[in-house]
Amino acid sequence: MSDTDRFRVPLLRGAIAGAVAWVLGYLVTYLVVIDRVQGDWQAELLQFVTDDASDWKIVGWLFYNAHNVEIRMPNVTFGIFTVENQNFVAADDGSLWLLYLVPPVLLLLAGALVAATSEASLRNSSDAAIAGATVAVSYLVLAVGSLFLFGVTVGEDTIRPDTIPAVLLAGVVYPVVLGATGGMALWIASNRDE
Repeated sequence: MSDTDRFRVPLLRGAIAGAVAWVLGYLVTYLVVIDRVQGDWQAELLQFVTDDASDWKIVGWLFYNAHNVEIRMPNVTFGIFTVENQNFVAADDGSLWLLYLVPPVLLLLAGALVAATSEASLRNSSDAAIAGATVAVSYLVLAVGSLFLFGVTVGEDTIRPDTIPAVLLAGVVYPVVLGATGGMALWIASNRDE
C-alpha cells in the first residue's frame, strides 16, 4: 500500500467543523429562546439575586439541556421549592422541545462535511465514520470550557451544567456518534452506485 492510499485522519477539518457546529448550535439556541429568557420571571429573579446570571449564560444552560444535560442547581431555594438538577427544555410544555434537534442536525452535517472534504483519502465507510467523528476534538474542548463560562455563582455555590454528563454526553457521545453517523451516511450515499 502506497503513502497516497493511506487514510489520514482529518483532525484539523474535524476540529474546525466541530467548533462551527458548537457555535452555530449555541447561536440557534440563542435566537430561538432569548425572548423567552428575557421574559421569564425565574430568570429575572435569578438575575436579581445575582449579578452573574446574564441572559447569554441562561441560554447556554438551555443549549446543554438540548444535549440532555441537566443544570446542577444545588440547594438553591426559590420560595418554598428547593430545586436541584433541572432540564428546562424537558420541563417546558411548549416548543422548546425543538431544541433537542439542534445538536444532532448540526453534528450530522458537520460529520458529513468532514467526510466530504476528505473523500479523496477515504477507502471505506469505517474511514468515513472516523473522519466524521473527528468533530469531537473541538466539541469536547468547548463542552468542557463552557462549563465554566456558563457558571453562575450564587452564594458559595455555582449553578452550571452537571459536569460528568456535560463532558460525557455533550462532549463525547453526541459528537462521536453523530459525527461518525454523518460521515458514514455521506460515504454510503456517495458510493451507492458502486
